[in-house]
Amino acid sequence: MRAALLFCLAAPLAGQAPSAGSFVVRLGRDTLGIEQYRVTGTRIEGDILGRGQVVTQRHFTLTLAPNGTVSALDMSTRQPGNPTAPTVHTTWTTTGDTTVVVLTRGDSSRTLRVATPGGVLPYLGWSAIMFERYLAFGKAQVPVLSPGDAQPFAIDVARIGKDSATVTERGEAGTRVGLDAAGRALSIDGSATTEKHVATRVDQLDFAALAAAFANRPLGALSPSDSVQATIGGGSLQIVYSRPSLRGRVAMGGVLVPWNQVWRTGANAATRLTTSTDLTVAGQKIPAGAYTLFTLPRPTGWTLIFSKQTKAPCQTAAQCADPNRRPLWGTDYSPDSDLVRVEMQVATQSPPVEQFTITLTPRGDAVELGMAWERTVTSVELRKR
Repeated sequence: MRAALLFCLAAPLAGQAPSAGSFVVRLGRDTLGIEQYRVTGTRIEGDILGRGQVVTQRHFTLTLAPNGTVSALDMSTRQPGNPTAPTVHTTWTTTGDTTVVVLTRGDSSRTLRVATPGGVLPYLGWSAIMFERYLAFGKAQVPVLSPGDAQPFAIDVARIGKDSATVTERGEAGTRVGLDAAGRALSIDGSATTEKHVATRVDQLDFAALAAAFANRPLGALSPSDSVQATIGGGSLQIVYSRPSLRGRVAMGGVLVPWNQVWRTGANAATRLTTSTDLTVAGQKIPAGAYTLFTLPRPTGWTLIFSKQTKAPCQTAAQCADPNRRPLWGTDYSPDSDLVRVEMQVATQSPPVEQFTITLTPRGDAVELGMAWERTVTSVELRKR
């Protein structure tokens, strides 16, 4: 069965009908999802299976309005490997400048009325199918609504020559879309984004067989959270971070850890260091408190950055004073918040480390903060002040 799955996933594009499409979505060497759709007049019917913390399967139908937006959506989301999990049923209907969304889960439901002047398209996460619809919309900005949100947002679309385009959302880097002569998406490359997903159109896809094979094979958290602790001079140290994996990709100097750019030093929320005692690092003072850690990797050396910014950016005094303001996200680095920058020791190792790892190792009256990923190991010494 495994060989058959690999054959289905690897089948090349060869004369796919314009009214239908199938995609395989990968994260490195891992298959993250599969998608299929068929267009009949103004109706689009499709299926999306995603493998993450759990395996989810969506079946949806869209009805297109004359201006290219979606006038109606009917979508069911279930967990094929967990028949006891309730199915989530989503409907929306756009009439005039209002979209009514009804979300039903088990015996409970919620209705939202959202102002959508001119209409919107549904945002279904990182969906190859919807990327095609954004391009087909034919405008530089595409209004989209995530079912369950109370406000739409815009996705930017820019054509690059005849055979490609970029799609940019929510401050991310652009996702590159390769196109054929008919304007269909052949590849969707999010390597430059924080998602790192890559989708490829395939000629044949036995969705039912693959969905059944993947039903009980979640990938789990793609970059799980972890923490390390140590004591130093009677005080405590803790680092909380997320751990991305190589998944067959190049990390150092590649899309995961580009050279000469500040790196989030992990994934998801910014890596956070908390110390109950004053520290020194390379002779510089780190007062007791909480900090976020960033790194500046270069072919010739690594710099560790202690940042004072631990909460999400804010615009007003009320937002900044909000005790529930979310933690800083890893891509929201601001050099204005740097406390200190220090150079790290760098070494190589073999075999390569698959999952990014941070360690705190006692070294006499000091603690060594270490980082390892792929074949690169970096370290710096922390001392009680």
